Amino acid sequence: MKGLFMNIRNMFKRNISSGQGKSVNTSLTETARWKSIYAGGGDWRYARRGGVSGGSGTRRINSLGTAKALCAELSALCFSEQADFGFASKEAGDFAKNVLGDNGFWRCFPLFLEKMFALGAGVIKVYHEGGNVKLNYIGGDRFIPTQYDEKGVYGGIIISCLERGGRRFELHEKHEKCGNDYIISNTLFDEEKDKEIELSEVFSNLQKETRVKNLKKPLFVYFRPASVNNISDSPLGLSVLANAADILKSLDVVFDSLEREFVLGKKRIIVPTSAIKGEYGDDGKLHKFFDTSDEVYQAFSANDREELKITDTSSELRVREHIDALEELLDLLCMQTGLSAGTLSYKGGMRTATEVLSQGTRTYRTKTAHQQLIREGLSDLLGNIILLGKLTGALPFMLSEAESTVNVVFADSVMQDNSARIDNTLKLFKAGIIDKNRALMEVYGLAAEETETVKGGDGQ
Repeated sequence: MKGLFMNIRNMFKRNISSGQGKSVNTSLTETARWKSIYAGGGDWRYARRGGVSGGSGTRRINSLGTAKALCAELSALCFSEQADFGFASKEAGDFAKNVLGDNGFWRCFPLFLEKMFALGAGVIKVYHEGGNVKLNYIGGDRFIPTQYDEKGVYGGIIISCLERGGRRFELHEKHEKCGNDYIISNTLFDEEKDKEIELSEVFSNLQKETRVKNLKKPLFVYFRPASVNNISDSPLGLSVLANAADILKSLDVVFDSLEREFVLGKKRIIVPTSAIKGEYGDDGKLHKFFDTSDEVYQAFSANDREELKITDTSSELRVREHIDALEELLDLLCMQTGLSAGTLSYKGGMRTATEVLSQGTRTYRTKTAHQQLIREGLSDLLGNIILLGKLTGALPFMLSEAESTVNVVFADSVMQDNSARIDNTLKLFKAGIIDKNRALMEVYGLAAEETETVKGGDGQ
């Protein structure tokens, strides 16, 4: 795999500036690190094993899985309540919605967003196959940007792994803008031989190069979190885990310590050697043990009664201290990732996007920033679906650019959480700002005349 990535770098470095090449190399290295942390890894996941016999070895410490939970929470906040797409053309709208449904968009996109937050980027490619428009959801670890500017990424290499006849291959699909043309080129590598091979060895109909005239934008959409990249001087995406590695490490260390508190702090009893029995095992060796179930009286010879004393040396478990430390660290993680304190608490907290909306919290501001980029990406994605529909003849080519426009509205931006709305109404009533009839109208959705039929609904 290392050799293949060298091939990738050599293949696109000739076409980009040295500054971009440095940014991409940094992005590749960091993406691998973020993926490891998201998958439960991280360079802190192994600690020295204690004890005389195992002092030189290592053990894998227990993980709280906070990186996965954080990315899942952000995905749920940004897209848990779906979105509404408004199309200028009914024909184009029906076509795009059918494509989304056929490609499992509503099921796949939240999962795609979770990985996007973890890896710092994600790509959705629109392509044509078997007479249908298809979507390919690509993680940031399988996409290498090669052309980009301050407006975004418009060229890159998509990496696909496949297996045929027991052999493993990698297909590198390069998208690039060249003047007024859009070029898609394919290169196939044999993983075992670590070299480029002919496409015909695996694919019978795949073209080495496809050129599309006068295509103004790429057929893929680059999604990224709304965070400034402080690792490389580029508009490339930055994982939400990038600046939180130290806190994630601390969470795992404390959680591991909590588990070991029960292991090392379990009940221990000191018994006299005269109470120890022996028994030969299958290996022919004598194994000594203290039989706690033996209730028969036995006689022991001892001059000092203290020698026969059984002593409990169990220590008190420090569970409360560990839990408090975990709560504090989770709040620090929220601070680092733009969430309100308590958002990641395992004892409760905000759960729905509408609840966050109604509270107007830091989490809401962060969610709004992420959603702005997601909204732009979805608009471009739907535009690509309509464009490919026109290019393949599924939609009339005379469909104007105005008729191809799409308006994306997140459902949670026009909703309000019922519990928060009721709570606000009760506060206004107790403060004397609104009367009881108005409160009943807000809480139960009653008309003014209907409040008179409610017992006590006299406006007092």
